[in-house]
Amino acid sequence: MMRVFTVAGTAGALWGFIAAGAFLITSLRPSHLLVPWVAIAASWTLAEGAKYLFNRARPFIHDTEIAPLIKTPSSSSFPSGHSATAAAGALTLSYVYPAFAPAFLIAGFLVALSRVYLGVHYPFDVLAGILIGTATAGIVIAVA
Repeated sequence: MMRVFTVAGTAGALWGFIAAGAFLITSLRPSHLLVPWVAIAASWTLAEGAKYLFNRARPFIHDTEIAPLIKTPSSSSFPSGHSATAAAGALTLSYVYPAFAPAFLIAGFLVALSRVYLGVHYPFDVLAGILIGTATAGIVIAVA
């Protein structure tokens, strides 16, 4: 189950597809499609950029007892890009479609949790990603 959430959350794909699908079946303005997409793209860009600054090794490199349950990423561990896009996607979609907020927030939480569960991030990596995504979502919502 955690593999499904981690794969779906790769590069914010889950959130982008949800935003596009919801836009197609509702009568909301085009800006409602852009709010999640801009937040997801911005949070992913910030998180991936930060990886180059911190260059933190992944948990399975520091501790050979950790056996990742998925294909091992080659990028730096800090911060978690999956968690950044999960927070940005879940929060902006909750803003655009408030009736579905609980489902979006649970899905976002599970994407973030999956990264630690699968052995590819430390909890602090995930927390930092969530903070990046939350800040990005807040800025995008404020501007929209």
